[in-house]
Amino acid sequence: MIQYKYTLPAPGSFSIEAREEAYLAWITKTQLTDEHLWRHFVDAFRTKADAADRGWRGEYWGKLMRGACLVYRCTADKALYAVLERAVLDLLDAADDDGRLSTYTRETECAGWDLWCRKYLLTGMLHFCDICSDAALVETILDVMERHLDCLLAVVGPEPGKKNITETSDFWLGVNSCSILEPVLDLYRRRPEPRFLAFARYIIETGGCSGGNLIDLALENKTPPYLYPETKAYETMSFFEGVLAYYEITGERKYLDAVLRFAQTVYETEITLIGCAGCTHEQFDHAAVRQTAYAKKAMQETCVTVTWMRLCARLFLLTGDDKYAEKVEQSALNALYGSVNLFSQPHTMPRSGEIVPALPFDSYSPLYMNRRGKGVGGLKHYGDGFFYGCCAAIGAAGLAVYPLVEALRAEQPQPYTLKEHRLNGKIAFTFGPYVLARDEEKEQKRISAPVRPRKKDGKLCYEVLPCEAGEQVRLRLQTARGEILLTDYASCGKHWHDSDGLMTVWMPVRARLFRKNK
Repeated sequence: MIQYKYTLPAPGSFSIEAREEAYLAWITKTQLTDEHLWRHFVDAFRTKADAADRGWRGEYWGKLMRGACLVYRCTADKALYAVLERAVLDLLDAADDDGRLSTYTRETECAGWDLWCRKYLLTGMLHFCDICSDAALVETILDVMERHLDCLLAVVGPEPGKKNITETSDFWLGVNSCSILEPVLDLYRRRPEPRFLAFARYIIETGGCSGGNLIDLALENKTPPYLYPETKAYETMSFFEGVLAYYEITGERKYLDAVLRFAQTVYETEITLIGCAGCTHEQFDHAAVRQTAYAKKAMQETCVTVTWMRLCARLFLLTGDDKYAEKVEQSALNALYGSVNLFSQPHTMPRSGEIVPALPFDSYSPLYMNRRGKGVGGLKHYGDGFFYGCCAAIGAAGLAVYPLVEALRAEQPQPYTLKEHRLNGKIAFTFGPYVLARDEEKEQKRISAPVRPRKKDGKLCYEVLPCEAGEQVRLRLQTARGEILLTDYASCGKHWHDSDGLMTVWMPVRARLFRKNK
């Protein structure tokens, strides 16, 4: 089994910056210790809540449990641990007699998002095992998880009479189902049963997709992800997390190569300035180039942000290469922190105009002349009026991954300078790791006019200003049309329901200036 360069620090064993500590305390209070929330997520397994519409309510429990356990690694909060333990015991009690845990009935199973939900259930339980202080409870969990997985192995696989895993979903050519690869291998680490490794090998051999072998495509390194047979960014990255886990178990180098090449081409063709991917909903779409365009529909999903962070964090732990830690930082300080709904702003559904009460994370991150709060990713309603969304459930993991990675870095801080970035006739600015943006609410004027920055001796002319509440960077940039205010992206547009103002990262420039400096 391959050894990691780094391992995650033990709970409470490292110091955390004040801002990150505040975020962790906030999410613990507003979400992770909400026992009403946990009960709803568990009840979905008892009532088989996804059977009727082939939904994904079953993902919420495991997704939130994974994030909560990572947060506990940062804080060692005893009250949080107690809530998580109760949520685990409640879900174990909801298992069928044979250990099966699903939000689908047996008649509707292995379709829709059933395997995706079972993947998250397994992931959440195993993450709790990582922090559990009760050895007997860990063994109980692992016993149930063995039976839980065996129920799946009884009906899915290459053997005659079983269903092919790439055909267990009506969506995305089955790559969502194949992402169960990662927790299958995580269980195998703890319970090295040959049948679990054989099932993982079977998933690997499918290539993760009914329309083509994603591993081979990554190895060949000729086809960018936006031209894959399926282009769902979140699920595809989740599958490659499993491919990396397979390398870690088997030591077969080609699977590491596949993940390294996949991650590099995602970074080159998809990752935008704020550290997310996908400018068309949640799909790969050559976002590295398309990021400057106005997007009428949803873009830059928070689930994509966090999954990219997780993949990079895992590569950092394995290889020790700091470039992956830098990518985690880029995503955290910009896309993720921008999505944090600190002011409890409600969300507006784009088609119906329905106002949805606040969730802890916004689902989408604008880049050009747009607003936050436009829709709830993965929204699912429950019969009693309760609702939740996929991005709201995943965000906590991102809030924890960043300080966990930072705790392992040993770099000396460098002074920040202002840099300009040009693309497609537009300009954007960064200050160290922070992406800067304009915000109509902050400037109290329209921000759509072209920007032509002034320079002296080839350097941008700007003045760093004292930060206001919630900001990390605030500066005044001199332009040919006067001064403009730039602040860190994460602090912009945060009062989206209370303000009609736009925000933007990319700004138009005068055509002749762009041609001159291209």
